Amino acid sequence: MATNYVLVDFENVQPDSLEPLTSGAFRVKVFVGAQQAKGRVSFEFSESMQKLGSHAEYVRIARSGPNAVDMHIAYYVGRLLEKEPHASVYIISRDTDFDPLVEYLHAHGGNCRRVRSIAELNKVAPRTPAPAPKSASRAAPPSAAKKAQSDRLAPIIKHLHSLRGKPATRKSLVTTIGSYFKQHGGALAEKVVEQLIDELIRLKYVSQSGTKVSYHLS
Repeated sequence: MATNYVLVDFENVQPDSLEPLTSGAFRVKVFVGAQQAKGRVSFEFSESMQKLGSHAEYVRIARSGPNAVDMHIAYYVGRLLEKEPHASVYIISRDTDFDPLVEYLHAHGGNCRRVRSIAELNKVAPRTPAPAPKSASRAAPPSAAKKAQSDRLAPIIKHLHSLRGKPATRKSLVTTIGSYFKQHGGALAEKVVEQLIDELIRLKYVSQSGTKVSYHLS
C-alpha cells in the first residue's frame, strides 16, 4: 500500500492542530525554521503531534537564510519519492514557489501536491492509502546517471524561480548553477552543468536564443 506524506511548511502556515490527520493514514513532517524554533508551539498542536505518535516528527532547520525551509522540504520530497515512487506527498504551504517543483514531479509521474491548509488537504487526500498501480508491464527504471540528473533539477528550478535577477545568458546561467551546487552538496563539473541546462531546455523550463536565455518557471 502506498503512503500519504504530509510536509508542513510551519514557517509559512501554522495549523491550530493536526487533529484531522489522526484518523487517516498519514505520516507528517513539520518543518520549523531556525529562528522560529526558539518560539512556542500551542498545546493543541503539540497534543495532536503526540496523537500521531511515530507517524509525526519535527524537522528543525539548523541555519536561517532565504528559502532555507523550502530547500529542506524540496529535498525531503525528492528523497521520499525516490524511496517510495507510488507515495502521495502533500506540501502544506501558501508559498507558490513550490509549484514549479510540483509541476516537474507531475510531468515525471510523481504524485505531489501543494495545499494551503489542513482543510484543503482533507478535501483532496484519500483517507486510506492508495494501492500501487497493478500494471502488467512496467517501464524500465531509469539509469543511475539519469536519476542523479533528475534529482538535481528540482532544486535548480526552485532556486531559479526564487531569483529576482535571473542570468540573462547561458554562460552566466552555468556560473549561477555551478555556484549553487558549490554551496549545496558539492561542486559539479562544467560538462554536467551544461547537461543540466540542456535538460531544462528540453523540459521547456528554459529557452535559448543565441547566447541569451529566458525562463518559463511558473
